[in-house]
Amino acid sequence: MARTVGSGEHLRVRRMILSVALVICGLVPAFAEDSGADSFPIRNHNPFLQIFGLPTFQTAELAEPDGFQFGLSYDMANDADDADRLTERLVIDAESQVLGLSMRRRVGERFEFGIDVPYVRHSGGVLDSVIYNFHNLVGLPNSNRDGPDDQYQLFFEKDGTVRFDTSTPTSGLGDIQLSAAMQLGKATLRAGLKAPTGDPDKLTGSGATDLSLGMYGGSVTRFFDRDLSYSGFVGVLALGDGEVMADLQRSAVPYGGAALRWQATERLALATQLYVQGPYFHIDLDELGGTTFQLAFGADIRLQRTLLRFAIVEDIAAGAAPDFALHLSFRSFGG
Repeated sequence: MARTVGSGEHLRVRRMILSVALVICGLVPAFAEDSGADSFPIRNHNPFLQIFGLPTFQTAELAEPDGFQFGLSYDMANDADDADRLTERLVIDAESQVLGLSMRRRVGERFEFGIDVPYVRHSGGVLDSVIYNFHNLVGLPNSNRDGPDDQYQLFFEKDGTVRFDTSTPTSGLGDIQLSAAMQLGKATLRAGLKAPTGDPDKLTGSGATDLSLGMYGGSVTRFFDRDLSYSGFVGVLALGDGEVMADLQRSAVPYGGAALRWQATERLALATQLYVQGPYFHIDLDELGGTTFQLAFGADIRLQRTLLRFAIVEDIAAGAAPDFALHLSFRSFGG
């Protein structure tokens, strides 16, 4: 059963965001332009929440000075939630796949501009039985995965009124994001604008323009005589008047994150990231109206002027994020 989101939950979110902000304050004095930091460009792929303009996980480091920086990513996120509390009922049985193309361009010493173009597909997917067996193996609960495998259903009802109901797989262009970054002394300010290029009826977009603004910091130390990069950020996402359950949508969502990346060998690095977001909807059910805590861990391999990345993403607080996600991406360097 879902928990009611009360004042204690919101206080916990505020403390988490404040903690990340304090981490940044500690990182900023030691920040150097060549921080060595990198990150898995992940975000929340809950079918109802990925329509909003949350930026992908980033660090303070700007793109390299020479040429364009291109990236291609593939995310597969599997979600199984069935919650019923008081006047609300939610069913999420879906697998979302997102193919993303990104481009970054550094201008001068202090500025960076970019664009992210996603293609989104929602369907029953193929991972249900794999995740079910994995949960059994490690002793995790499967209470929401007792139904048929690889089915697709998104349903939400509030106060006796069905607000969303579909079992037809969909796909299409998502909402395109434009971004800009500026180094401010020893930190980086990042801003984003999400354009309503997706389709709200297909949950490939929200039907509104969103704005994001965040402050990023990072530094490098040594661990076993290898570089250990650490970074953190806090920001706020301002939501436009969308078309998906618009009367329940919040106007602003705080977000923050922290990352560690250890250069284990000349080409191989190991990394972990935590991405936290506040609620997007005024809904009591945590599975849709709660806070998101996403933990990612994985590795990247540098080959010539290309960085290959792989990560596993888990929802560590049983809230408004997919149960399990896989991330694959590559990024080219300037030149």
